[in-house]
Amino acid sequence: MQSSLTGRQFDAGAAERLPERPIVYHSFPGFAERSFEKVKRWGGVTVLEAATTHADHVYEVTEAEHRKYRMGGSPFSRQWLRRVRREYELADFITIASALQRDSFISRGVPAEKLLYAPLGIDTARFTGPPPEFRRRATGSKFRIVQVGQISLRKGFIYLLEAVRLLNDTEIEVVLIGGIGWRAIRETIEHFKRMGVSIRHASGDPLPALREAHLYVHASVEDGFGLAPLEAMSSGLPAVVTNQTGMQDLIEDGEDGLVVPSRDPRRLADAIALLKNDEALRLAMGEAAARKARNHDAGAAARRYASALRPAWG
Repeated sequence: MQSSLTGRQFDAGAAERLPERPIVYHSFPGFAERSFEKVKRWGGVTVLEAATTHADHVYEVTEAEHRKYRMGGSPFSRQWLRRVRREYELADFITIASALQRDSFISRGVPAEKLLYAPLGIDTARFTGPPPEFRRRATGSKFRIVQVGQISLRKGFIYLLEAVRLLNDTEIEVVLIGGIGWRAIRETIEHFKRMGVSIRHASGDPLPALREAHLYVHASVEDGFGLAPLEAMSSGLPAVVTNQTGMQDLIEDGEDGLVVPSRDPRRLADAIALLKNDEALRLAMGEAAARKARNHDAGAAARRYASALRPAWG
């Protein structure tokens, strides 16, 4: 569950230490209410990193998913939601990294002039892959699909597993890299294993798995941007992402990846089958993805980010 207590504790400590003079203060949702109030009292400027789509949307989506799969309600508490709504009000500016975030905030009544487009980047020097010929797959060998990030309903892992189940292809192996926060998630993974889906779970550095993979899938039902797919692209993998992740902004559908509807395992299965069965297309997409990712190096992104924040500095 989202820890609002941790957010309150951090916020209280930060507010106590903030100077009593005008400053520019930049923080994250759930960690800024009291700090922002103090900064505003002293005539400062407040900037909130959106991190996700609008909090109302995050809550609604996660509530629906957890109810659908009988895992209680949203892991985000109503108290957290109230705090973040208040932080939106107190923020002079909210940074976003995707059109999905922008549309989410505007549709919830946040003024467009409050939103600053601040794109994110990755370490492209670190996330590199083998030469394309090493991505070729020997007949009958495993076709490895990787998904990186918290293994949760919000990240859509269950739709990936269902898509692979629908394909009923014993050559496909799913590699899930990330933490598991619910026992029910582990039970769900075991359920799919019993149904014949080959699944490996790991944690830690995703780079070795990315270098051994053939495809990256980001089946999220809500993600403001999603750096993990960009890291996969930089590693030479085509990425299949949903239309509910901000990463769709960077995908030229059919050229360096594929965009599929969220919560649609059949369409996801079709995308996986296409790239498994057409090796030339998959390899070409992987090369195009790596070229695309090089434009989003962390250094260049930091410079663009600083430029985007100029309005906050007056």
